[in-house]
Amino acid sequence: MKGEAARRGRIIAEAVAAEVARTGCRGVVLASPPGPEADLLAGWLPGSLPLRRPDPGAVSDVAGALAAAGAPGPHVEALAWQAVALALALSQGLLPVGTTNKTALLLEDAPLPARVLPLGDLWATEVERWAGRATLPAVLRDTTDADVVAVEKALRDYLQEGVAPDAAFAPLGALGTLVQVALDAAERRRRGMVIPKLEKWTAGIDLAR
Repeated sequence: MKGEAARRGRIIAEAVAAEVARTGCRGVVLASPPGPEADLLAGWLPGSLPLRRPDPGAVSDVAGALAAAGAPGPHVEALAWQAVALALALSQGLLPVGTTNKTALLLEDAPLPARVLPLGDLWATEVERWAGRATLPAVLRDTTDADVVAVEKALRDYLQEGVAPDAAFAPLGALGTLVQVALDAAERRRRGMVIPKLEKWTAGIDLAR
């Protein structure tokens, strides 16, 4: 697995560096809260590519302001990280990047942290394998590890292999219905993203089904 992780990390690092060069930015700022994905990405990016993380104190201040203004509770923290990251990006010439994994990208109907998602073609189970844990979408947070594996297989079968949705999601039982609803609700997130292509079907690159 170390070899596969290194291969994917190299592809991701090269894609981020290319986007930084294309946009004329000086480096990268993480527009997502701390977590396993952020740590994994930071470990893959070369030391020659400046990497900034928003100041937690500034994020806390912005989160308080957003909450007072009535921002949706579940998304306040994420929105605060995005806002502080964007301010850093604008003031220091940095490229804001998110750390959303593929499972969350497909199934979480929440504001995306940035247009550039280096880990957007990396499944949550892969992140967990290499980082020790992973950030899951809400629909999977109270499920077992086996459920997550089964859901990702169903998504692969449907999106990559062309299996009909009834056949792909039927093995999941009641969870399959919830997953399909989440997949449909999050469809708009899967368009126009900059995501390094690692698999046969990549969100934001291939046509949404």
